Amino acid sequence: MEALLLSYNSDESAALRLGLQRAGFFVRISMDFEKIINDWRENTADLIVLSFPKPDVPLSSLKQLRAFTPVPIVVLTEYKTEDMLVALLDAGVDEVLFRPYSTRVFIAQVRALMRRASGVPLFSLPILTKGDILLEPSERTVKIKEKSLQRLTQLEFRLLYILMVNAGQTLSSDRVIEYVWGYNGKGSRDLVRGLIKRLRDKIEEDPQNPRYILTATGAGYALKP
Repeated sequence: MEALLLSYNSDESAALRLGLQRAGFFVRISMDFEKIINDWRENTADLIVLSFPKPDVPLSSLKQLRAFTPVPIVVLTEYKTEDMLVALLDAGVDEVLFRPYSTRVFIAQVRALMRRASGVPLFSLPILTKGDILLEPSERTVKIKEKSLQRLTQLEFRLLYILMVNAGQTLSSDRVIEYVWGYNGKGSRDLVRGLIKRLRDKIEEDPQNPRYILTATGAGYALKP
């Protein structure tokens, strides 16, 4: 799993990174919230942890980020008022921790949050094989013939899983969004195109001339084993 961490304090950033790694995450660090929002479609993650140095949190930016993604969002900040806590939760934040906080409790809360967000445990899903493609849900990895093993993000895994389960069938963008992101996706086809591109980069020998994930113009996408 991959976590995206925003922190403006180097000491706190180091502690949070270590905690997230202990929880099983590969951690990417950023110091620019607006860049996270602008680059999200190309640089997704399974968890977002945002540490703000002041109690005045950019609620409008949080709402904008939540509109892009359903992944869990954790905010760490200074306590101000109960109204601020309510505003953060209403903006789409899943967990709010106020300083001072325990790193041990933070790790436990992150693990609990990911359990709730994961739905069906991946280890309970069977290994899927379609032609040259072998998908291992418990490890969230894919193996294509002689290519090296590729680790998938949560969104990439969901996309490849639904394509493999429906191999040979064309799935509309709206259906893909409903399964992968979990909501009605009308008007959000750019999300699908970006995710298709990232998945092709991992499994296709030539992503510009895909062999496995094909586009049916005006209809959607299909996996050809």
